[in-house]
Amino acid sequence: MGHEVVTVVAGGRRWTAWRRVMVRASFKDAARTFQIEAAAEPGGAATAWAFKAGTRVQIFLSQSLVCDGFVDRYQPRIGEHDESEITISGRSRAQDFIDSSAVHDTGQFKDKTPAEIGQALDKFGVGVSTDESLDRVKVYRIAPGETAFRAVERLCREQGVFLVGQADGSIKITKGGKRRHAGAIREGVEMKKGEADHNWSGRHSEVIVRGQAPYGHGADALQVEGIARDAEIGRYRPVIVFQDADTDKQRAKKRARTRRDREAGNSLKATVTVQGFHDAGGMLWEPGHLVFLDSQFLAVSQDMAIEAATFSQDRRDGSITALSLVDPRALGGKGAKGGSAGAAWNSSAGED
Repeated sequence: MGHEVVTVVAGGRRWTAWRRVMVRASFKDAARTFQIEAAAEPGGAATAWAFKAGTRVQIFLSQSLVCDGFVDRYQPRIGEHDESEITISGRSRAQDFIDSSAVHDTGQFKDKTPAEIGQALDKFGVGVSTDESLDRVKVYRIAPGETAFRAVERLCREQGVFLVGQADGSIKITKGGKRRHAGAIREGVEMKKGEADHNWSGRHSEVIVRGQAPYGHGADALQVEGIARDAEIGRYRPVIVFQDADTDKQRAKKRARTRRDREAGNSLKATVTVQGFHDAGGMLWEPGHLVFLDSQFLAVSQDMAIEAATFSQDRRDGSITALSLVDPRALGGKGAKGGSAGAAWNSSAGED
């Protein structure tokens, strides 16, 4: 679809006439963002009242909800010859969880998963869910003054999962690569333009995680170490990561594997632009989902995971989506499947 209908609901009214609309959804962001530009007549009090800062808005792309949030900024501008325009920007409902301090009666949790801790800290009604089997944390204390998001994000990072902003404004703790988009993105067909980055500068031959256990004596407790090796790196390039929280050998090993796999996944990235906001099956492009990318020029022919989707519409380009793609391991998924364009970009990480 060259031109889809963008609808914004605010204050019980539906608005569809815009100069430019942009919505960004990222697998690495707990809140989605939006910016809307509209032409306006001087003294447009109705528009100012409908989209004043703090107003709740819902944005739909051809009937598909893409963002449920609040206006952060309302910026009217007026120039000579009665020229005027309005820029409206904001984030999804998850912004309250991200920006606000963590408030809890004791500030301490025992034997809870990151999702359970997030739900306990969600005094805002944002909604925190997960589709992962998360490890329980024996003891966790909130750092003085830290936000609810930061308290949970630290635990999620250790377990290799992400806090991902959803279309309805909630937050899901998850990994990428679980679901697939219909069709494919092929050079000269669906792909309007694209670029790739085959970059091994961030990969290491060994990832070594070191820390200390919360209980016990001797080397097993005071010198905890987990190692993961990348078999594709043929020279000595180790990296040592110190665990900033209590750990054990199993957790250190898991973090080392997670770091190794993310390094391998991030060594292959691509950015492609497609027409419209939906895939071949009519689904809105979704961060974390897989899509097969086939481009001889970009030297990529494999499943890629959507790291971010930026939806935009203006009078020149119509409705387009810019997709930031990575090897699925960068988002916690499994190694990519598909064809091969040569060993130069095969980023398969070896076992320990």
